[in-house]
Amino acid sequence: MEFEKLVTAALKPKGLIARPNQLIRLDGIIGRRDPLTELQRKMITAIISLRHKTEQFESQRTTYKMGIDEFLNICDIHQEDIYSYLTNEIEKVLKKGVSLYDEINKKLTHTLWFQAIEYDDKEITFQFAEKMLPLIIKFAPNDTEYELAKRLQYKGKHTLAVFDIIWPWRSRGLTELSIPELMQQLSLEHTRYSYGQLKLRVLEPSLEEIYAWDDAIFVRFGPTFSGRRVEGVWFEVTVGEKARKLRKKEPEFKFLLPEEKPTKAN
Repeated sequence: MEFEKLVTAALKPKGLIARPNQLIRLDGIIGRRDPLTELQRKMITAIISLRHKTEQFESQRTTYKMGIDEFLNICDIHQEDIYSYLTNEIEKVLKKGVSLYDEINKKLTHTLWFQAIEYDDKEITFQFAEKMLPLIIKFAPNDTEYELAKRLQYKGKHTLAVFDIIWPWRSRGLTELSIPELMQQLSLEHTRYSYGQLKLRVLEPSLEEIYAWDDAIFVRFGPTFSGRRVEGVWFEVTVGEKARKLRKKEPEFKFLLPEEKPTKAN
């Protein structure tokens, strides 16, 4: 098999869709990660955040500890039978990994996130897989994953998924998605949500929570109609100082009417 085909097969496996929130690109490394639930993402980003909180850290250090109460709070785990639930989720995340292609050295690697996870009633210890360590080290302070770990530990069931949809399109102008595309990226394609239910139960509370966490993001969002039927959504994401200025004028998130939709030029 030609190596290019091998790389393509690893990063874009047949029959599977590599969604935007599964892609990784850092300093000559591109990759695709296994799909993660919101809880699994919170586990991983919490430990990445813990590593970056350390002012001086050993480059080869793979093991990081966190108090169990802090960990449960970050991950928003409030089950009656916490340890049975946690054991089940840890078992799942231990099987998740990433396919990485080093463009400089022309090397393809598949690695798990963690080699081991240990916990008791006081603390939880994560040991990153050795092959994953170079990727973790390269996460920059302004990287999406690190920012997510540092500030955006969302409580809403769908908030992280909505954030993953809008964030890659920041400052890139007007973006449009069909309802099937939106439902697929939210992993809701098997539900029977109407647009009204999607707006009320998923989009509105998620975008309100994103606003509550960060004053440097401004989102215009609305439906696209075909006759009386909603066939898609459009959105425009602004970040940084420009977003802060817009938020001072419009501090609360709100859905816009069809006639308020900006043009591509705006």
